[in-house]
Amino acid sequence: MNPDWHTVVGTGASLLLLALIVPYIKSIITSTTRPSAVSWFGWALLFIIATAAQASKGIDWSLAVPLISTISTTAIAFTALYMGRAVWTRADGICIALATLAIILWAITKEPLTAIILSIIADLSVTTPTIIKTYQDPTSEPSTLWILYVIGITLELVATRDFTIYNLLFPVYTVLGSTIIAILSLRAPRAAGK
Repeated sequence: MNPDWHTVVGTGASLLLLALIVPYIKSIITSTTRPSAVSWFGWALLFIIATAAQASKGIDWSLAVPLISTISTTAIAFTALYMGRAVWTRADGICIALATLAIILWAITKEPLTAIILSIIADLSVTTPTIIKTYQDPTSEPSTLWILYVIGITLELVATRDFTIYNLLFPVYTVLGSTIIAILSLRAPRAAGK
């Protein structure tokens, strides 16, 4: 039996997203990437919530976005912490408080759509430090990897068979947020020949 195009596109996108973990971690080790610790640890926690909420409403290729993101953000967060490359700012405290509030509200409601919406609010709260950092220092994030990440998530959306709010809301939001970071990182001056 030949796989349908949803399976081919979804598998290819998942492999692309997984493959991006290695060069991002390498860029942390070589000090070319300086990640926000709040963002990466926050994303890891929030992707766990999004994965569980989305899976409770059915399994589809769109579930690969939060699942793979859970794996990658956790690996990146611990690498940055271990290598001493994590960046902390004053705004991080506010972002942590907002994310924590959204998680607590989700735990109280336990309704999947509410959980997804609250995880988006919390995610935006922990994404803000990376957006600010990348705006202030475009060289702190690798633009090529962010662009490839946006392409991978977009392909996962294309591979989706079940177009429901539960399957699309978080991945669409993720495309938008990641696109902002990619655009901001593109403002970095590039060395000749790169």
